[in-house]
Amino acid sequence: MAEKAKFDREAAFKSIIGAGRQSENAVVTEEKNAKENSDRVQRAYYLDRDLDKALRRMALEAGKNLTESVNDALRVGLTKYL
Repeated sequence: MAEKAKFDREAAFKSIIGAGRQSENAVVTEEKNAKENSDRVQRAYYLDRDLDKALRRMALEAGKNLTESVNDALRVGLTKYL
């Protein structure tokens, strides 16, 4: 007859409690990113498909990420207001 597996209450507790915790390195990295991006805000806008394609192409050609490319394009277009 097959033996029943014993339930390890302590191991179950540790796995539940530890599941939501971040490693120390992750916390340090998160704090560093927060300091670097303290002058930034996150926004969501709907773009026309052609504009999205153009921004992605611009980022690819410039070797930048999409955020940097969008910031560059907006800075050029908003020079009057900056």
